[in-house]
Order: sequence, then structure tokens, then C-alpha cells
Amino acid sequence: MLHSELGIPLRHWLFMASVLVLLPLPRVARLQHWGDRLEKLSQLHTKRITATIVGIFMLLVAAGITGSSAQLLIESPWNGGSGKTLVFEGQQSHLFSPQPIRSDEWLVLTPNILAQWNHAPKFPVVNENLGVSGQNMGVIGMTGVPIAQLAAAARPATWGFFIFPLRQALSWHWQFALFACLLFLWKALGVLNPQHQGFNLLLATAFCVQPYAAAWSLWPLYVTFLPLAAFTCTAWLLQTRKIFVAAILGSVLGILIAGWVLVLYPPWQVTVGSLMLALAIGWLVDQKKRLRCHAPQWIGAGIAVLLAATLLGSWWFDTSDAVALVRATVYPGSRTVLHGGEIDAPWWTLRGYLNIEALNYGTGPGVNQSEVSSYFFYPIPILFLGLWHCKKSSSHHWVMRACVGFMLFCLAFRFFGIPPWLAKITLWSYVTSTRLDLSFALACTTVMALVYANRRNGYAFSTRQRTWIAWGIAGSSAALAALEFLVLPPGVITSNSIVLQAATTLAAGCGAWWLVRGRMRAAAFLTVILGLGATLTFNPVSRAPRAAHLSSSSTAFASSGTQPTHFFRTLAVGDSVTPSMMLAAAGVPTVGGVLYYPHRRFWKRIGLPESDWPVVNRYQHLFFTLDHLETALPFKVNSAQADVVNVTLDPRRFDFSATGAQRVVAEQKDAVLLRRNPFLNEIGSHGGLFWFEIRADIPIRTKTFN
Repeated sequence: MLHSELGIPLRHWLFMASVLVLLPLPRVARLQHWGDRLEKLSQLHTKRITATIVGIFMLLVAAGITGSSAQLLIESPWNGGSGKTLVFEGQQSHLFSPQPIRSDEWLVLTPNILAQWNHAPKFPVVNENLGVSGQNMGVIGMTGVPIAQLAAAARPATWGFFIFPLRQALSWHWQFALFACLLFLWKALGVLNPQHQGFNLLLATAFCVQPYAAAWSLWPLYVTFLPLAAFTCTAWLLQTRKIFVAAILGSVLGILIAGWVLVLYPPWQVTVGSLMLALAIGWLVDQKKRLRCHAPQWIGAGIAVLLAATLLGSWWFDTSDAVALVRATVYPGSRTVLHGGEIDAPWWTLRGYLNIEALNYGTGPGVNQSEVSSYFFYPIPILFLGLWHCKKSSSHHWVMRACVGFMLFCLAFRFFGIPPWLAKITLWSYVTSTRLDLSFALACTTVMALVYANRRNGYAFSTRQRTWIAWGIAGSSAALAALEFLVLPPGVITSNSIVLQAATTLAAGCGAWWLVRGRMRAAAFLTVILGLGATLTFNPVSRAPRAAHLSSSSTAFASSGTQPTHFFRTLAVGDSVTPSMMLAAAGVPTVGGVLYYPHRRFWKRIGLPESDWPVVNRYQHLFFTLDHLETALPFKVNSAQADVVNVTLDPRRFDFSATGAQRVVAEQKDAVLLRRNPFLNEIGSHGGLFWFEIRADIPIRTKTFN
């Protein structure tokens, strides 16, 4: 890491230099002229821009480009550091480093996708290889995994798996969220502000390249795309005169509605959904004289409702039992009802000012890159402009009121909370204050588009008054950024220099100044640069694998010689779910791993006491470790955090056949202990893993579990 003589990292000086270079650009006449020309061209060629966005997406898919961090599975010590157990075929070199913090993607979602791909037959509703009772894959939310059911039509991020080879399918799955959100945020802003498509595209880009999306594996963009696309389709449906067009729009709308439900993550669904509902109502009131409610609209609406009900009915028919199990869990089924105001850290709301440092260079203990990432907000100027334009008559009057009202509600929820009864009625009881950033940023983006549409409708102030107001808002915004660093606890970011603080404060102040002075393109462009500066190297660009399978040496241990494609169920011993998820990704049945609900059959087999059921009744990263126990039972369970279950086994006494497994695999330090177990026979080793077969000639001993 390069440092200056003052001990300040070189990257902080480069950040300051970038900000200083950007500051005079809005006053360069030629750049303003080029900006005007680009905006006019964008207005004239929206279809070509749409085709370009879709074309870039398809080119990336054809090349198999992905930003997944699944390379970490291959590079894991559990995999011999180079694919000794799980093999990815194809080019695996990558630009930039895979991100361990994205474990929900590379350790959970991607292995589940590969487990579906390698299952025989492919894409089952219940994957028998995940846990002794099998995992119902319909409870996996966000972009979801490919499942051979009618409801797959409502998971557009998984469509590629039914069409393309694995490499292109994985690329589709990764790229879809980014390009779908970019396209439909642009289209939705075009519905609200149709006269400035160039600026709308700039805003959509600024929203999509922010660290909050990158740190959460682009899932926030997928969650946002669905209601944005639904709003856009609804707006088009209410204006068409053609029954055929209405039928197509209704079909798309039905798919989007069902897809929105299948995200299965209430904190983002409730917040973004509330904003889009308020925005849609405001738009309907503003445009009521232009909208139609005739045969095409009724036909389109009927198709949307019927298709959404059909898709969700298909999902519910296959998944309702698993949903009931999830709802009955301690976590997440029995989460405490929330009503806001639960965060007492004063730096948390504006943590987006830390993006440039926190995302790429890590955080201190107790926080992580995903949680600390956010948006580079301009709350004071956007609220000022929004409130001012709420007073003025325009074609966007009620949409503006809806967005500003939502922003004020978010701030009240964040800092003060709302009555519990109101939280339950509005479903905001499922929302934590840590999940407000996505909807708040979307509201800010919408306000900027609406203000830009009405920027000619000026303020009732003199030039001198406007200048003083701009100075006051810019100064207040800079002070907020400075305050963020002042109240920041030590160790949240790895390096905190006066240069970083000055550059961030300057950027916040200048962005606010430009917004209030009407140079909104400059402020949006600054946001794009700040977002790209933080995220550009965060995505490990690589080609997705052509195939994922178990290595030939490991196959010899995991299967019988007569049926090499039939794998035995395997229990991995170690303090991580990584080996279990590696094996599952290769199509090997496992006992441990990431399970979305507990498998009661497994706990009955090993004789779990009823008093311990709450410990394991949760979404769980289930793994098995070894230790000598002086208890009557040869095992014990504990849950160190809400989503983890660790089963400690006594290597001298535990009967591994009780788990339903036929094989046990472990590293050398645990293999030494397992060799003393009378129920196991060692059969070989490869890539640092030692394989044992479980003796079938000893009867299973179980205890009763009610």
C-alpha cells in the first residue's frame, strides 16, 4: 500500500485530485455545449439507446462475463487451493479480486444454482442433495435459482439456465439485475419526465453504479427493477388504444407482479414497494385527464391479475409446506416486530460518505463492507428543492409530493420510529432502519428528475438571495460530510486521513451547490464518478465456468466403482459450510450446508433432545466440528449467531450412520481423531481432504425426539 511522506495513503491524494479536476468542468462552455448536444441526441434516439443497452447485455452474456466471487470456492483451502475437489472448467483468470464479503452470493446462492444444474433431473423443486430431507428451492429469494415449475417465468434472472449453456446462463444471472434496472429506471423516469431522456439516463446510471448495489451482489438493483418495470408497464397500459398491445403489457405486468412477490425479502420489498405505490398514485392523480379506462385497459389488467395468480399459485402449490416451516423458525420466522428508530449510531445514516475507502479497503471489526456501503446522498438540497417544487403548480405536482413525503417518512422512521400499530398495518414492522438506503436513494433520484423537468420554473427570490441560499445549503451539506467523520468511531474504516475528509467534504458541498444553482447534470455526473470510483474494481470480472463437477480423484471416494455417477451422501467435518456447499455444487448429496429451514428428520435420527429444538429451528449454516465431550450424548448443538448452527461431535463415540450419510470427509487435523471412531473406515485422501466410509454393518442407534 502506497503512502505519502505524511503517512496519508496515495489513494486519498488521488481522490482529492479527482475532485479538484471535476470542480471547474461545469463552467467550461464547450463541455456544457456537448452536454446539451448529447441530451438532444438522447431525446431523438431513445430506441437506439434501448437497443444499445440490450445489445451490450447480450454481448456480455455471449462472452460469459460475470462479476461473481465464486472463484473463492475454487481457491478455498478446502478445495486444495486450486480445484482439487470441485472443478470449474474454463478460463478462471479474473480482473480484480473476488470479494469474501459477498458470501451470500458465492457461498450460498451460486452453489445452490450449481446444485440445481448438477441434479438429476435438473432443476427440481426439492433438491435431494441438500440436507437429508432435501431442500425446497422455492424458498430461496432475491434472484432465485432455476426451478422446473411454472413460477420460473416470474424469475427472469434464471431464464438463461433454461436456454443457454452453463457459462452464458451464469452470466445472464449476474448481468440481468444491472441492465434491467438501468433500462427500466430510465424508462420509469421517462414516464415522469419525458422531455429529458438524456438526463434521465445519467440519473439511472448514477443510481446503478453505487456501492450499495455492488456490495450486495447487485440484488438491490433486481429488487428495484421489478416495481419500476411494473410501474412503466402500467403507465403504458393506461395510455394504449390497442387491445393487442394491452394484452402484451398485461402479460408482462403479471410476470413482474409475481416476480416481485418471489423476491421474498420484506425489508426491501416493503420500502421500495411503498415508494412506488405512493409514486404511482401521485402520477395517476397528475395524469388523470390523459389516461384511458376502456376495453384495452380492462383486458390488460385482467390478464395481469390472472397470470400473476397462476404463477404464484404454482409456486405456492409446490412451496407452501416449506414456507410454513420457515415461518415457524426462530429466525427469520419469529423476528421481533420493528417500528424504526433502533439505530443509535449517529454516523450510520450518512455512511455513504465513507464509500470510497470502506468498499475497497475494508472495515474494522464489528462492521463489514456490505453493511457500511450506501449512497452518496445530498439530503439537504434535494429536500429543499423537493419541498419548494411541492408548492409550485406543475404536471408533476402530486408525484413530487409523494416522493418528498416518502423521504420525510423515512427520516422519521429512521430517527424517531413510528407507532407499532402503524408499523404492523403498513408492513413496515418487517423493516429495519439499516434497509432504508435503497428506497431513499430511489426517491432522491426521482426528485432530481422532477426538479430538472421544472427547473425553468424558478424561485421567487432575487439573484442575491438565491446565491446566499445556495451558499447556505452547500455549506450545510459540506458540514454534514465533515460531521460524519467527526462522529465516526475509530476503526470503522482502515484509513482515515485529513485528505480523505477534505475531498469528501468538498465533493458534498460542490454537489449541493450545483443542485441548488440548477447545474444538475454536473451533480449527477459527480455522483456517477464517485460511484464508479468506489465500485469499478470491486467486481471481480471473469468468465463463468463452462461446467462445475467433482474431480475424478474425489469421485472415486464419493461414489461406488460400479456407479461412478451416483454419489453417496457425505458429511463434511470442519468449522465452515464451505466443503458442504462445494460438494453440493458438484451434485454430491450432503448433510450440512446452508439450509433455509431445519430438517426435523435429521435431528430425530441423531436424537436431539426436545429442549434443544429452538437452537436448531432456524435458517442455518449447518456445520460439524469435533471435540471430546463428557456428556451422556455424543454430540451437542449451539448457535453462536442467528443464522449459524454448529454440531459438536465426540469423535470417539458418535455413530455417524445416524446422520443418514455414507461418507465423511475432513481435513488432516480432524482425520486423526476420526480414525479412532469405530463406525468409520478410512478409504483415502486427495487435495488435503481425507475420506471415510461409514460402516453399514452396525445398526443405527437413535433417541426419540418429539
